[in-house]
Amino acid sequence: MSKSRQRKDAFPATQMTWIRDRLDSGEEGRRDVTNHLMEVYAEPLRIYLLGSSFRSAGEPEELINGFFANRLARTEYMDGWRSSDKRLRRWLINGLIFYIKEEFRRQKRGGSPLSDEVEAGLEDPSDQYRAFEKAWAASVVRRAMSMASVRCTQEGLEAHWDIFVRHHIQQQPYAICCKEHGVNAARAAVMSRTAATRFRDAVRALVSMDGADENTIDKEIAGLRDLMK
Repeated sequence: MSKSRQRKDAFPATQMTWIRDRLDSGEEGRRDVTNHLMEVYAEPLRIYLLGSSFRSAGEPEELINGFFANRLARTEYMDGWRSSDKRLRRWLINGLIFYIKEEFRRQKRGGSPLSDEVEAGLEDPSDQYRAFEKAWAASVVRRAMSMASVRCTQEGLEAHWDIFVRHHIQQQPYAICCKEHGVNAARAAVMSRTAATRFRDAVRALVSMDGADENTIDKEIAGLRDLMK
């Protein structure tokens, strides 16, 4: 198998490819999608809730778990996203808001009183999108690090990944990074760039899973970098 084919198989680069394929593969595939959504989007959604007028409505984790369980049990929910032009993160946060409003209104019809803060939030939720976007960017980076680390291990590039982490995350100079691996600083820099390519591939895959296509993915990644500043 060619290197280009290996890279394509490792991290799909086309819009929604992996999610689409997994959704179409039955229950196991849908569980994979659910796990992906929880890994990448649950923490940003929690950050949003903590800063919004819904923060007094209950435990964020319970609300988010309830949202995912409710919406992802419906085949048409993700199908709706697939036919929309929205980024997945925006689809999910809008869906979470709608879900919370539905639940609160259901409780109210059942006789459960709502706080004044929650009542107001149902009509005018606090604007916490910026915090949500920043948390999403951080989540993408964490997930990309994990994906790239696994890929490097699978390809026998553990030393390359270790040097990449030491240099780019721990801020060690290559002259220090290289010693444990028995290479010189110039070779360590080359090894780090190899691992960095795997990391960038993972970031591109995650951004494409969020709905960016080949025409917009570079702009999306630039926006992600801005959010991380």
